[in-house]
Amino acid sequence: MWFTACVHGEQPRRSAACRGAAGKVVRVLVVAANRYFFDRCPQHAAGIAYRVLFSSVPLAVVLVSVFGVMLGNEAINDAVVTAIVNALPAESANRAEVADAISAITPPPGLLGLLTLAVFIWGATGMMAAIRAGLEVATHAVHGRPVVRGKLIDLLLLVGAALLVLTTVALTALDRLTQHALRRIETATGIDTPFTGILLPRIATAAVWVGVVLLLYRLVPTRRLGRGDSFAGAVITAVLFLGISLASGLVYRSTTHLSIVYGSLTGAFVFLYSVYLYASALLFGAQVASAWSEPAQPVSEPFGVRLRRALRGLFTSSGAAQPEEASAPAQPPQP
Repeated sequence: MWFTACVHGEQPRRSAACRGAAGKVVRVLVVAANRYFFDRCPQHAAGIAYRVLFSSVPLAVVLVSVFGVMLGNEAINDAVVTAIVNALPAESANRAEVADAISAITPPPGLLGLLTLAVFIWGATGMMAAIRAGLEVATHAVHGRPVVRGKLIDLLLLVGAALLVLTTVALTALDRLTQHALRRIETATGIDTPFTGILLPRIATAAVWVGVVLLLYRLVPTRRLGRGDSFAGAVITAVLFLGISLASGLVYRSTTHLSIVYGSLTGAFVFLYSVYLYASALLFGAQVASAWSEPAQPVSEPFGVRLRRALRGLFTSSGAAQPEEASAPAQPPQP
C-alpha cells in the first residue's frame, strides 16, 4: 500500500508513493466537490435538516419512552434524558422544562400507548428516510430499496440512534472520570498540558464520528462501498464535523442578535442551519468515499501539473457530456 511505502520504503520509492497518494487525495476531493453540487447535495442536506427539525421531538419521545422501560436506574435514565434534550433546539434556561414536557407526553401503558408510540416512531423515521435518500444520491447508487425494506432500514437507524445516545452518555461519564484522574496526575507531577481538557475529548469524539459515519456509509446505501473507501470518506466527514463543532460556538454567539428579529424562533433557525452544515458534511464525505472507490487512471505527468488541472476543474468544464446528455439517445437529423 502507498502508506507502507511512504513509511518503510526506500527514499525514491517513498517519494513516488507519497506523491501518488497526495495526487489521489487532491483528485478525489476535487471530483467529490464537483459531484457534490452536480448531484444537488445541498438541496438534499436542506431536506435532511428540515426533516430533522420536525422529527426531533418524536424521536426524543420514542427514546425517552424506550429508555424509561429498559433502564431501571433513575440516575442513568436522567442522564439519558439530559443527553437527548441537549440535542434539541431549546434554550439552556428552558432545558429542564423541555425534559419535563417530553417525559410528560410519553405514551401510557396499554394498547393506546402502543398505538401512540407507533405514531411517534413513524414520525421519527422521517429524518432517517431523508438521510438514507441523501446517501443514496451521494454514493451514486443505481437501484433503491423497496418501500418495506427501506422502512426497516429506517427502524434500524432509530435503534442506532438509541445506541448512540447510550454511547454518548457512557463517553461523558468516562470523560469525567478520565479528566479527574489526569488532573490528579498533573497535580502530582506539576506538568500542565492541554491534552487533558482539549485534545483528549476531541480525539474521542472524532473517533466516535469516524465509527458512526463508517457504519452509515457501509450499511445504509444500496451501493456497497469497500471498507477503505468508506473509511476515507468517514475521516473527511469527521474532520468537517470537528471544524463545524469548533465554529458553532462563534455562530451561536453571533446569532444572539437575531432574537430581536425572530424572537423565540432564533434557536430553531440556528439548530436548523447547524444540522444543514452537518448533513452537508455527511453527504460530501459520501461523495469522497464514492470517488475514492474509483480506480485512478495511470498518468506520467508531474504532480504539479495534475494538481493544477484538478483545481482548474473546479472552475472550467472539460467539455465532456454530462451523464444525462451522454445517456440521451441521438436525435435523427432534421430534413
